[in-house]
Amino acid sequence: MEKINILSPAKINLSLDIISKREDNFHNIRSYIQIIDFFDEISIEIDDNDSNISLDCSEKKISTNENLAYIAAYKFLEVFNIKSGLKIKIKKNIPMGAGMGGGSSNAAAVLIGLSKIFKIEDFKKILVLGEELGSDIPLFLYSRSACISQKGQVVNLVKNPPKLNYFLVMPKLEISSKKSYRNWKGNEEYVKNFHKRSKYKEIYFDDNIIQIKNDFYPLILKNYSEFYEIINFLNSSGLESFSITGSGSAIFSIIDDNANVDELKSYIESSNKFRVSINSSIEGWRFQID
Repeated sequence: MEKINILSPAKINLSLDIISKREDNFHNIRSYIQIIDFFDEISIEIDDNDSNISLDCSEKKISTNENLAYIAAYKFLEVFNIKSGLKIKIKKNIPMGAGMGGGSSNAAAVLIGLSKIFKIEDFKKILVLGEELGSDIPLFLYSRSACISQKGQVVNLVKNPPKLNYFLVMPKLEISSKKSYRNWKGNEEYVKNFHKRSKYKEIYFDDNIIQIKNDFYPLILKNYSEFYEIINFLNSSGLESFSITGSGSAIFSIIDDNANVDELKSYIESSNKFRVSINSSIEGWRFQID
């Protein structure tokens, strides 16, 4: 096998509860998550003419040496003692700073892709490598509906996940996860009181009733005035309930199978302030091997 094309998916946090600050400066969380059919496109090819890793990414804001996909490839070759050059191309679609896990997904996709190319079947070792690279990467290595806990690296898969459809609105705004967690400090009571005043949609998920509720949502409204325009519009659009995914900035609403939201999508996109996508939950990886 010389080449693999792999679709690197985004995720939706149906719920996100921040439990406590950890001694390692991360936070303990609990979050129910689905993987959706919203993808970056990645190709990985063995380079017989070079011993290095080359990365061609359509998003130029992050340097090659800081790109998680590049770091994942480098570490994979090192851990499994593989002497080979690689050509990696990434066509980005998942926005940066949207809370959809694009960078972590890309890293997981590279690890899965390389395991296929080099016929490495030690998934446990790959999981450990993923956890060392980033807290969200183990989730994406499974690429399935799950409940994650601790700092995100503990993944409990959902046996019979519902098939859900999502109306996704992406403001042209990057929100750093690190900054969002810093904003959490000192605002715990504010968030708790906000939730007490609010009513959230409930769904049956993993043999539990969960609320579509995110602890970052009150802080997003508090710190980013840009959100009020889209929130007010969604409030009047007929969508039942909405939330943010991750630490933002993407906003989603769960929609019924027969919901006709094409006109709403066109109307929101006409402002040129937001990207809109209609997506569904998926389970597992999508790839093509050459």
